[in-house]
Amino acid sequence: MLKAERNTKQKKTVRKYLKSNYSHPSADQIFEEVKKDLPDISKATVYRILRNLQEKGEIQEIPTDRAIRWDYNEEPHPHFICSLCEAVFDVEKEDIEIPKKDKLSVGEVDKCRVVFCGKCKDC
Repeated sequence: MLKAERNTKQKKTVRKYLKSNYSHPSADQIFEEVKKDLPDISKATVYRILRNLQEKGEIQEIPTDRAIRWDYNEEPHPHFICSLCEAVFDVEKEDIEIPKKDKLSVGEVDKCRVVFCGKCKDC
């Protein structure tokens, strides 16, 4: 028998924050913001919730040089990471063309991650 997953207040609060935030925050940033509403939440709980949401396919991780950032938008889309300030931006699909192949000569593609790195327009 499968164990029913609990939708705790902590998980609801983390999910709500991620849904309303488009800056691709780090786990530490998420922890600091969620702690304002839930002062007793631990960093370990936030990390566990993020991994759980990722495993369920609700969020995706975006590794940067300094931290893993989190994106609630699980639709395949490219990102741009600034090499100076480490801001993470969604790249409009119209800006680039992503191949729609699900098979390559080396194997089948489950997912594709496109990341551009450089200096953002604010830096």
